[in-house]
Amino acid sequence: MAFSEQTILEAWNRAKGRCECRRSTHNHAIPCNKELVWENRGRETGRGAWEAHHLVSGGGDTLSNCQILCWNCHKLTF
Repeated sequence: MAFSEQTILEAWNRAKGRCECRRSTHNHAIPCNKELVWENRGRETGRGAWEAHHLVSGGGDTLSNCQILCWNCHKLTF
């Protein structure tokens, strides 16, 4: 499954360009709140690297199931 560009943009705006991760097991403040860079989407390295992530696998490609995560939080969720 993949989010539409519109869904990702809406999630990005909701997140205000910051990581939305709220997992207490990731050793960060709750929420993570790391500042992200729009142009670094999908990159594993670089300042503000991030990805759109499904909250619930198989839950659909909707805004309510889309979370913006810094790359560190994204890779820890697998």
